[in-house]
Amino acid sequence: MKLPGISLKSTCAAIAVLAVASMPVAAQTIKFSYPVSSDSTMGRTVSHFAELVEEKSGGEVTVRSFPDAQLGNEIQSISSAQGGIVEMAVTTTAGLAALVPDFDLYQLPFKFSSYEQLDKVTRSPVGVSILDKMDAVGLKGLCYWDYGFRNITNNEHPVESLEDVSGLRIRTIQNKVYIDSLAAMGINPTPLPFPETFTALETGAIDGNEIANDVTRSGSFYEVQDYLTETRHFTTISVVYASKAFWDGLSETQQTAVQDACSESSVYNRDIINQSSQETLAFLQEHGMTISVISEDALQAFRDAVKPVVDRVSAGLDASLVEAFNAEVAAAK
Repeated sequence: MKLPGISLKSTCAAIAVLAVASMPVAAQTIKFSYPVSSDSTMGRTVSHFAELVEEKSGGEVTVRSFPDAQLGNEIQSISSAQGGIVEMAVTTTAGLAALVPDFDLYQLPFKFSSYEQLDKVTRSPVGVSILDKMDAVGLKGLCYWDYGFRNITNNEHPVESLEDVSGLRIRTIQNKVYIDSLAAMGINPTPLPFPETFTALETGAIDGNEIANDVTRSGSFYEVQDYLTETRHFTTISVVYASKAFWDGLSETQQTAVQDACSESSVYNRDIINQSSQETLAFLQEHGMTISVISEDALQAFRDAVKPVVDRVSAGLDASLVEAFNAEVAAAK
């Protein structure tokens, strides 16, 4: 018997909608690539993120982490995420600047004086706007994590002045701002993928490294480096991102769970860096490294040396964005 006003076609359509709505959401597994060890602050942050994702998604999304560049170095991880081979990764802004040049604002030497200032800028509207630009290159920027400020280590002598770094062969990231800034200091910058750095230091192919103290510890670089000076010349701010193809395939509730977990992990990441900073320095000293202190006057000579680089990079980016970014930096002091 046919009910008045109700067609068979509309009845079937309604049944189909109800059937789809009642179907369970497909479980998702995230392969998460990162370049350092699992016991580093970054590794601990990834583990915390994985726990939060599973909790917030009700088990619908799980994270499988791959430390020590098992799935490729930073540049390879970017490419893999763009191609959908890797679902998520964390990469320094220095590594991402080739795709999104505005990330170079974070590379400007001596731009930030504290972690608090850095955090305020990354969480500001201008910080989020730079993340959003990743959509155009097949990636979804989610939040910022960090390794800590970068410092100079070497095997030649203590660094207490600008003259002390002259001619040192220092490993750095393949980023023009990094390379040009170090060259302006008188350093001989040597770009190397992170996994190749230990061997290069061990064999004497390079003299030193510029990297966060936590990575000097977790990467056992203290075994092949004698001297450390906290120049804090660059940040090692990093971006957590997802393959856009993968992200678009998540349900809205799954996206919210992953995004919220990323943001909460950002706070956790900063907390453990702050908590471990002094203990990490003590550990490195106990394991044979000489820790040198650089005076404010000596550090000013470094800042003066790199000013032309700061001016050139800033001039090459969108003027309104640079103005907004600098305003956030000034307000966060």
